[in-house]
Amino acid sequence: MIERLRKAALSLLEPGVPASSLRPEVLEMMAVLASSRGSWSPRTDDIAAGETRTPDGVAISPTMAAMCADDFMRTIAFVRGTHAAIVDARKRAPDRPARVLYAGCGPYATLAMPLMAVLPSTEATFTLLDLHPESIASAMAIVDALGLSGSVARYEIADAASHRLDPEQPPDVILVEVMRACLEAEPQVAVTRHLLRQAPHALLVPEEVRIEFTLVDPAREFDPDCIAQNRQAAPRDRIPVGLVFTLSREAAASWAGCPGDQLPGATVCIPESLERRYQAMLFTVIRTRGNHVLRDYDSGLTCPRVPSIQGAIQPGVAVRFRYALGSHPGLCAEVLHDRQADCGRDSDLAAPIGRPCCGGGGRFHAAS
Repeated sequence: MIERLRKAALSLLEPGVPASSLRPEVLEMMAVLASSRGSWSPRTDDIAAGETRTPDGVAISPTMAAMCADDFMRTIAFVRGTHAAIVDARKRAPDRPARVLYAGCGPYATLAMPLMAVLPSTEATFTLLDLHPESIASAMAIVDALGLSGSVARYEIADAASHRLDPEQPPDVILVEVMRACLEAEPQVAVTRHLLRQAPHALLVPEEVRIEFTLVDPAREFDPDCIAQNRQAAPRDRIPVGLVFTLSREAAASWAGCPGDQLPGATVCIPESLERRYQAMLFTVIRTRGNHVLRDYDSGLTCPRVPSIQGAIQPGVAVRFRYALGSHPGLCAEVLHDRQADCGRDSDLAAPIGRPCCGGGGRFHAAS
């Protein structure tokens, strides 16, 4: 079994091989992990059963966590990015294995198992952390069945957003994959911020998550006839407006003095001249490490979302974004009536937006 996993993992890490061609290898990897999971089994009646609402967002159920591997481009990008981070961490400290903390590992520890199969324990050791005991029990069973126990430093059943790291052995790499498109609902931001406070020099995977505000023509962006007929769509009609939020090690450091339950986003300006056909959308771009990037539609994590905006989007207005923390995290925004707003700058937290601002939509309204 371990040789099957190792062969699949080496294929995933092969330089120059496009991720889009590697779905069979991801399926092979998951077949090995599923057959080694011990007594835990994914639910088939209610896949959401077992999810937990934490103070910082929803922790998806173990079954849903196991299903994330089906998003194979996402899986490959994160495995490759984590491998690259381990290589870089070893350059910093070549005399010992890189210490990797995998927060939200799920029942298969999907992003760590292939790396354990190809990297000896002298190069990398992993701490597997998850809120759900059944996920940790399953991960332990897989590690034992595959003879990989030497690659695991410890198992932790804990909420990653409040977990205390060992200050004597901080992680060299922090791998966090508890996210959805546009960083909504799940605690990716809170977990990243909390762990980096304790290990500010750790390499982060994903290295950067960018959320970009774009005006699109829905008829050209989502052409159902092209999908149904399997023909190439006409070129998409987009107007980039601006970057509204970034999650990275540098961004987390800049939030050190941010009070309360909101983080600053950017203020962007809608063009003065705009046709009615355009709709506001948010696009997510994820750089796991270096050139390992998930772009538009590569993954469920990078499919566009309609933003929640308080007020009507009209030509020339400014839109101010914030990231709301708490049990229902996500971006929200409001239209500013002062058209002299300083667009492209981080929002001023002195005038907080309340969560009710997130009930609106991103439709464009022509000025009367």
